Amino acid sequence: MQRRGKLASVFPAIAVMVGLGGSLLAHHGSRVSYDLTKTVTLKGTIKEVQYVNPHVYFLFDVKDAQGHVTEWGAETDPPIMLERRYGWSKKFLKTGDEVTVTLWPSKVGAPRGFLAKLVTADGKVLDHTEQPQQ
Repeated sequence: MQRRGKLASVFPAIAVMVGLGGSLLAHHGSRVSYDLTKTVTLKGTIKEVQYVNPHVYFLFDVKDAQGHVTEWGAETDPPIMLERRYGWSKKFLKTGDEVTVTLWPSKVGAPRGFLAKLVTADGKVLDHTEQPQQ
């Protein structure tokens, strides 16, 4: 009976560790989806900003020479890192802001990428290009 009691008390702890371990591993390696050997630079208009963990993400519309609009997405760092390193806040980017965005593009060709550099219309610069590539 004692053995059963010990097992019953250890099982919840093991279940929690397995559950959290999966979440942590699922988060790591987000940059593996992007081609870190090249960049693409686009001018566009902010459509949406998701200022949440684990990464700030924003959508922006890019118009080509023929007037066709493509929605692009940029993944960035966690909010706390953007705040500490670059002075970002939830108000840094707003819907309608004009931006120039340099991305490490998606490996599969989707209009997505990891933010390398962002320049706002008023000249504020966020430059990730010196970050170690993970």
